[in-house]
Amino acid sequence: MSPFPDSWLVTLGGLSIFSFVSVLYFRYQSAAASINGFPGIRTVFNAISAPGVLTRGIPGLSLPQMYKWEQKYKLYQRTGWDIYSGISVWPKVSVSFSVADAGVAKEIVQNKATFPKTPFALFNFYGPNVVTVSDNEEAKRYKKVAAPAFSERNNKLVWRETSRIIGEIFAHWGEKETVSVNNIVDITLPLALHVISAAGFGRPISWEDEAGSGQGIIPAGHLMSYQEAIRTVSNGVFTRLVVPSWAMGLRARWRKIAVAFDELGKYMSEMIESRRREGDTIKTDEDGELYKSDLFSNLLAASDAEVSGKGALSERELMGNISVFLLAGHETTAHALAFAMGLLACYPEEQQKLHDHIKSALPDGRLPKYEDISLLTRSLAVFYEATRLFPGVPVIAKSAACDKTLTIAAAIPPGAEVADGKHDQRKAVFIPKGTLILLDVVGLHYNPRNWKDPDHFNPERFMNADWNRDAFMAFNAGSRACLGRRFSEIEAVTALTMITMRYKIELNGDLFQIIPGEAPRATRERLLKVTQGMTLALSEKMFFPYSSLCIFGPIRPVISTPEY
Repeated sequence: MSPFPDSWLVTLGGLSIFSFVSVLYFRYQSAAASINGFPGIRTVFNAISAPGVLTRGIPGLSLPQMYKWEQKYKLYQRTGWDIYSGISVWPKVSVSFSVADAGVAKEIVQNKATFPKTPFALFNFYGPNVVTVSDNEEAKRYKKVAAPAFSERNNKLVWRETSRIIGEIFAHWGEKETVSVNNIVDITLPLALHVISAAGFGRPISWEDEAGSGQGIIPAGHLMSYQEAIRTVSNGVFTRLVVPSWAMGLRARWRKIAVAFDELGKYMSEMIESRRREGDTIKTDEDGELYKSDLFSNLLAASDAEVSGKGALSERELMGNISVFLLAGHETTAHALAFAMGLLACYPEEQQKLHDHIKSALPDGRLPKYEDISLLTRSLAVFYEATRLFPGVPVIAKSAACDKTLTIAAAIPPGAEVADGKHDQRKAVFIPKGTLILLDVVGLHYNPRNWKDPDHFNPERFMNADWNRDAFMAFNAGSRACLGRRFSEIEAVTALTMITMRYKIELNGDLFQIIPGEAPRATRERLLKVTQGMTLALSEKMFFPYSSLCIFGPIRPVISTPEY
């Protein structure tokens, strides 16, 4: 029997709830007062906290996982300005501002002292690295080590390896008139992984050996293939971040993610040991020098310098930087390529324009050489437009190191004309010290002030020299801009050009419902479902709520097949 009457227990419980709610209320009032009540989103739980994940999408408690993607520019139209606030009060108070003003975004990325990068634990599982580190000096040190690998000589190696792998894919398909691809990322993810493995880490891989089976080879001493480990880690980062280590064994899917993280760590350790044993022998190819500047060699040399007392990268920093370049470096390009090919399938007239452009740039029908990359401007435009519509990193996080006022443009209402000057007002918004600043890449990319008809797939906008570079942040900007941008561009241009000059990408009516007369935009919305893993990705049935995805083919030749 309880020593207290039931009425006392009820009273005690009621007082506890009242006290808890009162604490949350006073936290909220204080946070709202600090930003002068600027309108925006209000939730109880921080979206990336454990209770925030468990209550994800429940109005008032937490935000849906994909809310920025789902809303795009609509939230700014509701507040009336290209900025809105966010407040959550548990487990601690969090105040943020999301920004879709291109001029202000430029000011923020260029002023790294006032708006430093926030610490980011998502890619920090194996050690600190160039993406997660918030200290500008540390980031500069990591970039100094890695930058020489992204040279013109290595860019040529990217082109060579992409061409080689695409050639192997064509050989694998043989002379088939129709090739049905169940999931386009089954091509783009292994392709990008093979390119980063060869050009970034000096480890060329045969398509038939590892990608042909779709799963890869499981070496002795491993529980999972290299390819499957990388893919599982990429899709499981949020689970690993939120779920405590002791709980990872409670569900089969979580156990697989935990195994993948361990397996990838083993693979990276073996790569390091193998390279140290082989010394300089792996750094040369048939030209005698191309692999000398690969990324892995630079990172390893910096780590060896640290061991000898010269100080560059510790062993944890070596592992951390290898993992982030390996994971983020291949996934962003792979998904951008998948979106690009899906868009070309939805917009056949744009695919025809690309094909005609390639024919004009390569009139003799030969495969592109490295020197031809600069001529293939529409291939690059298609890639850019795909990353504008589907940016790999939807948000770039900064923080305010001091009190600051930002002058923000008025939002463009739905259907309004930008050129009429009716929405040229600007507003001073106070940003208190410590506030989280979210550069909303999706909002920037769908802002009508920045892009005419922003929802429309229109590569032509990148064919003009005067396109708005401040409003395009697919590769970040400023001092933290992506080191591998040119690496990714050359890989994407080479792959898109080679595939489009030989094949026509079409929707497969056996696997995806084709509705006669449907507008391309409507087809695109049904086909290209997205989710958020390590980067914005095409959906599939994995950890996140993936729906059936982007199945397109048959792929039909539209020109004579060249010799390979």
